[in-house]
Amino acid sequence: MQADASSIPILIAVALILIIGYIGKAIFNRTKIPEALILILIGLLLVPVAHLLPANYVSALRSLAAVFGDIALTIIMYNGGKAIILNKELLKDSNGLILGFFDTLLPTVVLAIVMKIGFGWPLIYGAIMGAVLGETSAVIVLPLIRKIEIPQSIFNSLVMEVTLNSVFAILFFELLLSFSGGQVFSANVFVNLAVDYVSVAIAIGLIAGLLWLLVQSYVKGAREYLATIAMAILLYGIVELFNGAAAISVLIFAIILGNYKPITEHLGINIDINEAQKNETQAIEKGLEFLVMTFFFVFIGMIAVLSVQYFEYALAITIILCIIRYAEVMFVFRKNSEYQDTVFAMMQRGTVVAVLSAILFSIGGSYFDKIFYICFMTIILTNILGSILLSKSKMKIKQ
Repeated sequence: MQADASSIPILIAVALILIIGYIGKAIFNRTKIPEALILILIGLLLVPVAHLLPANYVSALRSLAAVFGDIALTIIMYNGGKAIILNKELLKDSNGLILGFFDTLLPTVVLAIVMKIGFGWPLIYGAIMGAVLGETSAVIVLPLIRKIEIPQSIFNSLVMEVTLNSVFAILFFELLLSFSGGQVFSANVFVNLAVDYVSVAIAIGLIAGLLWLLVQSYVKGAREYLATIAMAILLYGIVELFNGAAAISVLIFAIILGNYKPITEHLGINIDINEAQKNETQAIEKGLEFLVMTFFFVFIGMIAVLSVQYFEYALAITIILCIIRYAEVMFVFRKNSEYQDTVFAMMQRGTVVAVLSAILFSIGGSYFDKIFYICFMTIILTNILGSILLSKSKMKIKQ
């Protein structure tokens, strides 16, 4: 059967990206350079530097940015929610919660002011950029801290931080984006919108999670993970139609599924997940994560614009993010001073920044395009700086 000629560039471009991701993983295993940085640099070399990929291939990929952005957000929030185990230790760990919240709040406020005073941007666009950059990347930080000998309490705090700051970044981003269309911003309007926005999402997420537990109690199979991801994507779409916080709804849905044992015991439902099914689920989960991370980091490198102006923006913003990070860590971990430099080094921006900035790029507009290109540079700079700081910290990475 003859394939549609218009689909060939997309097929070839996607295949090339996946092969590049495989190569990036191999380079990471040998050099310990963060995969995100490797993938971005490979994408950068392919198109903006060497122009090896035809323009129509890049245009084809660009047309997929919004769709892949929504799918990526769904998977990120689902995997993050599953990792949150509701127990006493979670409630006791306030450090991760504090860091996660202020990771997003402070850049949102500070960059809104800095971009307004320093560069004449409207406050809303500086705030949106701050929210986008409010994530420290789980896909970069978690593999690093697993190779460092730190107390379990510090490890838990960092896991909680990278999980929650992604949640807060996406929530702030979606709320602020709704004001970029001309709606008048005020603290009162923002709070009211946040309450309505989140309450709808929580309610639908709770109902969907409990209903899906009931479905799983009657329908069991090794392909359960794929069906669950499909359900999460469907949930995301439905909540979007109701103008709710779709990502938060998926998070609640995932938390319920991740804590199914205590929940089902309380409800008197028996769900049996055997080890073979768990292993297959983990393999599928890793495959989806690989697809999402690879596509977005290479994609960002491919459609980036090399510019001294954007580099200067990103350098100034990286310095601001460093100052914010330093102040947070010195305050939160003041009783664990021997680990402050290690926690400070975990500033790398990654997947959520890539996804959110790509969504803005797909919407288009002068400020949204600028935010994308600045965020691209910032991802590179924070990864380089974080790697340097970690190499100089007291806690060394085990080879």
